[in-house]
Amino acid sequence: MTTDSTLINMVKGHAVMTNRMSYLFAILLLLFAALLRTADLANVPGGFSEDEIINIRLVDNVRQGDIFVFFPGEGGGREGMYHVFVAVVTLFVGEGTIGYRILSVWLSLVSIAIIYTLGRHLFNPIVGVMSSGLVAVNLSNIILARSVTSDAVVVFLVSATMLALARSLPVYRRTRVVTSNVISFATLGALLGMGFYLHPSSLFIVLGCMLYIGHLLYIRNAMFRQRRSYTGFAILVMIIIAMPYVISSINVPQYAAGQRILSQYTDGLLRSIVEGLLGVVRIGDANPLNNLPGRPLVDAFSGLFALVGIVICIVRRHRPRFMLLLITGFVALPAALIVKQSPNFARMAVILPQLALFFGIGFYSLIRTSVFADVVFRRMAVAGVLCLFALNFLWTWQDLFVGWRNDERVVPLVNGDLGQIAHYLDARGNDMPTVLCNSNWENTEPKEFLNDSEKTLLMMNRSDLVYDEADCTRSLILTDGGARQRVVFFREENRNNIHPYLWEWLSYGQPAVGKLPRNTVFELELASLLADRAGEFTTMAPVWYDPDFAGEAVPVPAPIRFGENLTFLGYQPNVERQYLPGETVDVITYWRAEGTVPADLTLFTHILSDPVTLIKGRDVISVNPARLHDRDVFIQVTSISLPETALPGEYFVSVGAYRQTVTERLVAFKDDQPYGDRIFLYAIEVQENPNTEESSN
Repeated sequence: MTTDSTLINMVKGHAVMTNRMSYLFAILLLLFAALLRTADLANVPGGFSEDEIINIRLVDNVRQGDIFVFFPGEGGGREGMYHVFVAVVTLFVGEGTIGYRILSVWLSLVSIAIIYTLGRHLFNPIVGVMSSGLVAVNLSNIILARSVTSDAVVVFLVSATMLALARSLPVYRRTRVVTSNVISFATLGALLGMGFYLHPSSLFIVLGCMLYIGHLLYIRNAMFRQRRSYTGFAILVMIIIAMPYVISSINVPQYAAGQRILSQYTDGLLRSIVEGLLGVVRIGDANPLNNLPGRPLVDAFSGLFALVGIVICIVRRHRPRFMLLLITGFVALPAALIVKQSPNFARMAVILPQLALFFGIGFYSLIRTSVFADVVFRRMAVAGVLCLFALNFLWTWQDLFVGWRNDERVVPLVNGDLGQIAHYLDARGNDMPTVLCNSNWENTEPKEFLNDSEKTLLMMNRSDLVYDEADCTRSLILTDGGARQRVVFFREENRNNIHPYLWEWLSYGQPAVGKLPRNTVFELELASLLADRAGEFTTMAPVWYDPDFAGEAVPVPAPIRFGENLTFLGYQPNVERQYLPGETVDVITYWRAEGTVPADLTLFTHILSDPVTLIKGRDVISVNPARLHDRDVFIQVTSISLPETALPGEYFVSVGAYRQTVTERLVAFKDDQPYGDRIFLYAIEVQENPNTEESSN
């Protein structure tokens, strides 16, 4: 290789690229790569896949101090170090779609810089620029850079390890007159050791490194002798770091990387290899989470150049720098090709740096031919390269931001509908009160899957959203006395399941304006309607205090104030009053928060044959009381099934409230004086079941 302080690369006596030129191109490539990886990062993809959500929940476990070598899962274990890194990063940059993805973006950009440095260090600036350019516009690498997955670490891990090898060991024909750098060897050992905790592909990376070291020891023993101690030091560092991993793999082999890798070896081994190779330049990965289905890993021209580069490396395999690519590339092929549902571009990340370097070598071999000694042909080659890069950039931009973003196969896999709602709430913020329809808000126990509300909040890039929660099928919150608000249903089918009485209220609202799934977000302004309804309660819906305190059943108008800042506003009087045994009684009540109410607040609704005898009751509240704000009104629909054995006669409906952590009910007040712990609404009549009459006859 001809080396000069100014002219680095010569073709037939003509300068092709200097150091300064290569630095400039590398910076431009990094800018283009950053644009492709950060443009609209919050919304491309529109949300998180289920696998990403699992990773994010593991990040939460790390924040709580639960750090393991392997996190168990259905498909085997997950190495834990990636989640530790994400937890540290989000501590400074925040959460949401940007916060959780930004580490993958950074690693991808650093990988491009490392690949440029590696190509330049092993060969020349042209190889470095061309190799980094291929990775910069590679769609699968960009998708990984926008994903919360440990697969995003692989390209960085492979390229950084190869660079550490190249800087530590003699990869050139001549021994460089430099002092062995202990930092390079320490970095090599640390990368190899940490790789075990990052991704199962690290087993192939370590194997490739050990084979390469053995290769150098065999063919260049005299030159390698002076660095044996340093190499041993690097291996020792790797062993020390990897020891907990080895012990954990022995103790829980079902979660170890080796077990997961072996599980990929199926009966269709040959088919997996063939389809994996074809996927590089032809059929592409059909998984929408890894690729726009049908798009190959690289274009045909780049694939041809890469093939030429592989041939050149095989021909020059006696040179260690070429052998470095061959060994690390071919040893990693099983991890890339022998996978379920091959081709899998996420798994091919382990060979992407080598493939890019093969591409750079193949292109460089082309311009080294005699025809490009002529300045006209050399300029044509430069123009062709620029056109190839421009076409790939535009191709990737179109496929990423138009094709892949809006692909109907991608949207459901990344919970795109919920992502649109999260983006809408991010943009609107607290411009008006928000009610989230979450039927599972009271479940605080660890659960296997998150509900739609939890997923949406996970995708938001702001943490200051003020919101109420309710099971909107059984309750409706009118915030701030019915002022303007929005109600979020998350899915259209959830809106279709709401109680007909509540739907009457919602019918006064309008769908929110914005890019949202159909019939998911509604805006309401019902203050005047609520005031009219409250006025009707005072005349048409009287209540009675507990006879044990009142002494007599004297009707009084609502509202009735209870303890703990809770007020009973009234009930819907125009309901069915006659029932058969076994039928369902719907009791519709209105309540208002007069400040902060207890988080463990619960309402009870009882059906009594007399003021003492309980026939059937239900204790439930369909809103999250911990999130209620002052002047929030909520409509509660409580359904109670009458016993099949209920006797004909008149029954009374009573309501009240209590705290789950306190045995006593909330007190009802009259003129600021305690007046029992329940109120009576109205009476219902249970009629004799006609079937019972027929059977008796």
